[in-house]
This record gives sequence, C-alpha cells and structure tokens, in this order.
Amino acid sequence: MKVQLNRKQFDDALGVVAGAAAARASLPILSHVYIEAQSDTVRLVGSDLEQWVECRIPAMVGEDGATTLPARLLTDLVGSLGGEDIHIESGERYQAILTSGDSRYQLMGLPAEEYPPIPDIESPSELALPAKHFLEMVGSVEFAVSKEEARQALTGIRMEFEGDTLRLVATDTHRLAVRTARIDSGAGEPTAAIVPLKAIQLVQKIPAGETITLQLGQHRAAFLGENAAVYTQLIEGQYPNYQRVIPQEFTRQWTLMTQDFRNALRRAYLVARSNSNKVYLRTDGEKLVISARGDVGEATERVDLVRVGDDLEIAFNARYLLDVLDVVKSEGVVMELTEALRPAVVKPAELDDYLCVIMPMAL
Repeated sequence: MKVQLNRKQFDDALGVVAGAAAARASLPILSHVYIEAQSDTVRLVGSDLEQWVECRIPAMVGEDGATTLPARLLTDLVGSLGGEDIHIESGERYQAILTSGDSRYQLMGLPAEEYPPIPDIESPSELALPAKHFLEMVGSVEFAVSKEEARQALTGIRMEFEGDTLRLVATDTHRLAVRTARIDSGAGEPTAAIVPLKAIQLVQKIPAGETITLQLGQHRAAFLGENAAVYTQLIEGQYPNYQRVIPQEFTRQWTLMTQDFRNALRRAYLVARSNSNKVYLRTDGEKLVISARGDVGEATERVDLVRVGDDLEIAFNARYLLDVLDVVKSEGVVMELTEALRPAVVKPAELDDYLCVIMPMAL
C-alpha cells in the first residue's frame, strides 16, 4: 500500500473512527484502525465488535492495499504532525512507514485480513431525512437515556418507524423524553429498535453531509452519511410501555418564557446542588416562585407566567428541568401538572412534536 493523504482530512477521519476502537480489547486488533487504499480513496474503519465506524477520504493512491495501525497512537501522531500531507507505505511484517515533512515514523501493525468485517443489516427498514434534523431530534432526547447497566433496555434510544412517522424515545424512569417527526418517505412495515447510546454519540461525530439514511434491521442498525457511516448491534430486550407513563389529563397549566425560566432555574440550581438538586416551584398570582435551600444558603427567584388552575407547590430535580429547557427551541414552554406527587409534562408552547415527562421529588 502506498498512499498520500491530506493531513487535516486524515486527522478528522481518525478522530471519528478511533472513537469506535476498543481501548481495552480482548482482541489486540480491536485497538487498531483498519486502513484500506483503493483507486482514489482511503477507507478507515474502527470497531469494538458492537459498533463499527467507517469514513472515506480522497487520496492519491500509488498502490492498493490495506493495513491496521494502533488507533490511539496513530490519532495522537497525525494530530501533532505539522506537514500538509502524509505519506503512508506498508512494508514487511505489517509495518507501515509514515512521513510528513521532515518527520518519519515506523509503526507496527497487524494483519489487515484479521480485522472484523462490517456486518450486513438483515432486511432493514430504511428512511432518509435531513442529517441536521435527525441530529437535533437525537439531542432533544439523549439526556434521558439511563446510565444504569442493570436495565439494559433503557441504556439506548428507542427508534420507531411507522408510516410517515419517526419517533425517538428515551427514559431513565425518572424522566421520559419523546420526539416525533413527520418524514417524506415511509419505512414500510412498522419497526422499532433500541440503539445503544455509544452508537448515537458516534453518529453525532461523523460528517454525515446533507442527508442521513437510517437502516433498522432485526439485530443491527446502520446510519449512513455521505462519506461516513456507523453500524451497530441493537440492544435486545423489552422496552417499557412508555405511552402509559404520559399523563393524558392535567388540572394546572403553566406557560412561561423559556429563556427567563431557564436563567432563573440555573441560578437557583447553584444553591440546590448542595441539597440533591431540589428546587421548589409554587404559583403566586401571575408569578412562579422558584426556591432552593441547601448547605450554602437559600435562593428565591420569581418569573412571569400565564396559569390555568389552582395554586400548586411542587419540587423537582433542577437538573432534569434544565436538561429539557436547554433543548426546547421555542420562545415559550408549557408545564402541565395535576398534583404535587404526580408527574408533570414539559413541552414547547408552539410545537406538538416534543414532550418530556418528569417525576417530582417529595416536598
């Protein structure tokens, strides 16, 4: 293999694929990046046998071939080199010579034929949508993914295709985020799958281009961009019936300016951090009073609201509220409530494509 690459393009691609390589691998080759040169393209792959990331970059290929090189070492090296171009030439015993400007490095690789191939997606349901829109949808629910490995099914985002609808769901049992989008092309048969959070985070890093294509199979999924793709094993298991968690009725409704509410909460959170992040919300006429008490002192904030229903005092984890307010794009936000110990629904005032259910804390 002989190839000349633009160092910046190579560095950017390595930054994506190396994220999928296993840091502590039972198989040494999983800590490597697969590099294949063919025609006028170099193909890079990183994998931990659960996720695969693939990137393609233009190159001047003098000789087709493939090799593997240590992911972390190669990423650190390429990122620190000063030349505009990098030359890579594979040699005997799986060695590779890298030169850039006055720098020359000889790195030890492993047999390219031993690198695990990207698996096929079995009879996938497929749809394409604007990459920017999909990534914005993901960002609006990923904070609610559970970090507890004991409930494996909750450690990913549930994706549902049905007719002209794509729905993303995440929950850690304390909060539930649901985002819905109408899509131009249907996905055929209704399909649902749980995509691991790591795969989602890798998708957020790839240069997807204008459009991203989703493929959901029975055991694996793929997210295909213009010159990059992420392939992943799906999480097996039964996802909870989240529809039952969403309150269908409310007796109180608060409408607030998103930015004012967020800023007041963020300040009160500075005090609430010393008391399990607890903030108290109560109505007082046309004001919402936000208060917090902790080892460091007390906080009180008042923000304007438009209210429906009787007065109510309720407590929440401030971090949970802030996570929602940070992704709400509308000027106004609505909270729908019933009682102090019943879950509340937070959603944009002007849109009906997103909601988050949050469990309150005991007063």
